Amino acid sequence: MHSDAKERIATSAGRVSFGTIISRLLGIARDSVFAAYFGTSYVADAFNLAFSIPNLLRRIFGEGMLNASYVPVYSQYLHRDGKQAASDLANKTYSVMLIILGVVSILGAVFSGFVVKAFAYGWRNSPESFALTVKLTRVLFPYLAFVGLASLASGTLNSLGHFAVPAFAPSMLNIALIGTAFTFMRLGQGSSESMITLFSYGALLGGLFQILIQVPQLVRAGQKFKFDPDFKDAGVRWIGRLMVPSMFSFAVTQINVLVDTLLATFLPEGSVTALRLGNRIAIQPLGIFAIAITTATLPALSEHAAKENRERLLHDFAFSLKLILAFLIPSTIGLMVLAKPLVRVLFERGEFTAARSTPMTVSAIMFYTIGLFAYGGVKSTVQAFYSVKDTMTPMKVSIFSMLLNVVLNLILMRPLKLGGLALATSISAIVAFWMLNVLLKRKLGDIREREIWVSAIKLIVASLVMGGVMYVIAHRLEPRAVGLWWELFQVAAASAVGLAAFLAVSLALKAEEVIFLLRLIARKLGLDGRPKAGSQA
Repeated sequence: MHSDAKERIATSAGRVSFGTIISRLLGIARDSVFAAYFGTSYVADAFNLAFSIPNLLRRIFGEGMLNASYVPVYSQYLHRDGKQAASDLANKTYSVMLIILGVVSILGAVFSGFVVKAFAYGWRNSPESFALTVKLTRVLFPYLAFVGLASLASGTLNSLGHFAVPAFAPSMLNIALIGTAFTFMRLGQGSSESMITLFSYGALLGGLFQILIQVPQLVRAGQKFKFDPDFKDAGVRWIGRLMVPSMFSFAVTQINVLVDTLLATFLPEGSVTALRLGNRIAIQPLGIFAIAITTATLPALSEHAAKENRERLLHDFAFSLKLILAFLIPSTIGLMVLAKPLVRVLFERGEFTAARSTPMTVSAIMFYTIGLFAYGGVKSTVQAFYSVKDTMTPMKVSIFSMLLNVVLNLILMRPLKLGGLALATSISAIVAFWMLNVLLKRKLGDIREREIWVSAIKLIVASLVMGGVMYVIAHRLEPRAVGLWWELFQVAAASAVGLAAFLAVSLALKAEEVIFLLRLIARKLGLDGRPKAGSQA
């Protein structure tokens, strides 16, 4: 693979990561505020279940279409027919999706009682929880339309080489919710139900802002907006044909989440919230690194596919997968070691108690992180299928993964409670990752498995050394003080020293991706004796 291609992907991923890191930090602040106000109470459970329903559909209609169908087709129009043809396709797609998402949002709000009954069966004997969830679902359903359109805007900008603004856009949800929390303080706290309702309206506003923040960048990129809902347009129909199986693929993934949520309603109060908080902490590296890399890689893979350059496509795929593993393998070990200190620092205050809330959330984190590398690997491998416009294979694997997850949930939830639900998700993701790679090899040929395995083994060794160092600092050092600041210091110190140990061992083992990233950072900072990248542009 050419070094300039590697640098282009890594640089684009860096831009996405920067915006995503800001969004994730704000997300952690939002979760911390949420936990302090609502803890793991029935009110918190009601919001999290209500929000998960339109969020599931958002991932299907928004991200599902974005990754599998819209970006590859838009990229082909852009490179084959020019920017104006691509702009016209974008307008038609925006218009059609506005109608579809608007109708789904209205129907969801009208029939929210039936929807909640399907996903909160365990609360059938808890009318208070059920009624509140229905109310919040009605408020939150239009979030689907806002964020679905925001995802399309992000896909357009990414295809045009703009990554920073789309990566920052999700931050608007967190900013809106944090702003809502400050409104609580200004107005004075009412009942917990009135506060959670206000929080839901804040989420709705955040969804709208995710669209608005991208509009100026789209205008500067040459996109002229026009309501043009042409359902018969060839490009729109092409996207639709690719979208149907990809929707099933994303639906299966999100159905797994909802199945976990449904089963969690049969567990002790607070399980829905603890499962969600644990999942959000566990997948932070996925959002910051893996999604950034796959977002940056998909336009490149789609371009190679459009030009029928299979060799470059496979090179880019293998590089992106190794880059993902370089982040997610050490993240897995680090999160396992620091799970309890992180939960205590981030959430343990107010209604979020050490005796009850912390152990539940830590259990979810520990079991979710087992599959962290597989979550990222699945995303990377699926992108390779999508770039060659194969959406059927990922759909079939996703359906098998969903069925496996359901079976494992029923087996593991009794002995491990909510930890069993998280472990089932991890195991099914690992199996899906293996299946996708076997099928990709059959479809495209040599996917450089040996290189990937050698890289992964080096990263595992370096990560285990890092984990040992972090464990000593975070769990074995005699505390000099007690309280939040000492725990925060231990987490920061363990992370910093652990990272140094990881880099040292990686360099000693000559881990290619780590060395590449360090050299790229040095070059960007002008520390390698050469001009900074882009300084001569």
